[in-house]
Amino acid sequence: MKKNNQSLRELASKAYRILKDEGTGRLLTVSKNYLFGPKHIDAVAADIGHSAQDLEKLRLEKLRAECRAFTYRPKISIVLPAGNRDPRRLRPSLDSVLNQVYDNWELCIAVDRSVGSGVGELPENDATRDERITVRFLNGHHGVSDLSNAAIGLATGEFIGFLDQGDELAPSALYEVAHLLEKARDADFIYSDEILLDASGVPVYTYYRPDFSMDYMLSHCYINHFSVIRRALVNKIGGFRSAFEVSREYDLFLRVFSETKRVFHIPKALYLSRQHGSDPGQATMSDVMDSSRKAIRDFLDREGIGADVCDAGHFNFFRVKRRIIGNPKVTIIIPTKDKADLLKRCIGSIEDKTLYKDYDIIVVDNQSCQAETLEYLADLQRQRGNCRVLPFREGFNFSRINNYAVQYASGEHLLFLNNDVEIIAPEWLGAMLEHSQREDIGCVGAKLLYPDGKLQHVGVVIGLYGGADHIYKWHESRDIGYMGQFVSIRNCSAVTAACMIVKKALFAEVGGFDASFKVGFGDTDFCLRVQEKGYLNIFTPFAELYHHESASRGQSPEIDPHLEDTKRLMKRWRKIIQEGDPFYNPNLPLHSQPLQGQKVFQRPN
Repeated sequence: MKKNNQSLRELASKAYRILKDEGTGRLLTVSKNYLFGPKHIDAVAADIGHSAQDLEKLRLEKLRAECRAFTYRPKISIVLPAGNRDPRRLRPSLDSVLNQVYDNWELCIAVDRSVGSGVGELPENDATRDERITVRFLNGHHGVSDLSNAAIGLATGEFIGFLDQGDELAPSALYEVAHLLEKARDADFIYSDEILLDASGVPVYTYYRPDFSMDYMLSHCYINHFSVIRRALVNKIGGFRSAFEVSREYDLFLRVFSETKRVFHIPKALYLSRQHGSDPGQATMSDVMDSSRKAIRDFLDREGIGADVCDAGHFNFFRVKRRIIGNPKVTIIIPTKDKADLLKRCIGSIEDKTLYKDYDIIVVDNQSCQAETLEYLADLQRQRGNCRVLPFREGFNFSRINNYAVQYASGEHLLFLNNDVEIIAPEWLGAMLEHSQREDIGCVGAKLLYPDGKLQHVGVVIGLYGGADHIYKWHESRDIGYMGQFVSIRNCSAVTAACMIVKKALFAEVGGFDASFKVGFGDTDFCLRVQEKGYLNIFTPFAELYHHESASRGQSPEIDPHLEDTKRLMKRWRKIIQEGDPFYNPNLPLHSQPLQGQKVFQRPN
């Protein structure tokens, strides 16, 4: 016992030393290896005095051994265009490929001779020492698209990965790609997370991307590096197009997505991008916007999507505004109990501000007793031709109230609306309907603001605070948000029924709201059942409303106003909670809201 106590004291002492000298992240890494790593790493990790470099070498050796055991070992061709005059930019890129733990790669480099001999000498020298490196020189002045295409012409691998001059791959980048392909051999497009460094190598932003969202991609090119594409597809679409030089990746990716939807995401930072300041001839912001807009326009034309491409008010963010087909009727369902002032404001704002006119309203009265409310409801029934009041004489049950109202709805689409919301954007209903009409879309959610202008809803994350919650609550709505998520149309696993539209036929297909969810999470459960059937749920920032819910109520995740509903949600949707919401990167926090303007940094593995 005395010996065990001594060992524990020694471990505690060493842990304290690591925490003090190297920080929390290092302590967590060492502890994880110590407790959970393979035996041959455990033996070394047990001696916590070993350096971080030693442990990293052991980790990479373990990955090399795994690579040799893969049953599927496709060759991956790394395409590197070298068009910058500074040879110092090229060395880190070359070394990052040479240091890959997965060895079935080739490096295809295209060099513009006009940049001078210094740049070409580096890859030529490396090529003499490693036959996996091939270099091609081009005469004249060439853009990155032409250089990239020349490098693609050298490729013989089954897949092509893209590396820019001066950027670096993490040592395990190709291992992670091959590891994914071992399990998903039909993958056509693979992308990872990315760290942006300043010129001195200090991280300034980490792009923790969600899994594939075509709607997000049409709002903003949220995918960039590290990207790996099946070579046959790259050749089929003809590689890069020089007419899209300043948005070459965006255009290339959108053309690939017209060919395949077998897109996979590795939620690890495998690529280091480096800022180099302004280069001669660097494109203007307007040039980038024009080129990106044209790439989106081409995609819509290829796919036969009737829509306009509009600027979203921020650099390189767009709105694909889809045309509403015909004049489908929308039934707006508003449950209420007393509080006539809230209901008056809600309905008044609908009538005064809504541009799309083909709607009717069902107000579900859940046992109101105040005279003012009863008088207003009677007035609605008498004087509003498109408004109907239904009495619901049972105790409050969110799901049952809304299911009851749906029986009386005449619209092709159902819009569930809280009585404490107020319309801001006149196009709110059309902005939601344009997506609800789509065959692939299930539930559509809106951007909701507290009265002080802070965010109340821009989508729901499954697993946040254990069950599910609105992400980015109380952030400033004037910001674009992390990776522009406040201003982008994008897919998410769930949205709030404080303002949510869905096709009536689809509502019936999934059986409506589950009445066992009496107060909370009936909407989240419904969205997840819709997603389970293969439909996409979506958030649009162009339907903007105030939600007069108290900004202070429920700020603490320890205060759960509907504990039984939370337990039911966590039990039913345990799998997605454990595996992670596909539209929320697992590197981002689940125990708290991300901070306003937070930039999360992590060195790649």
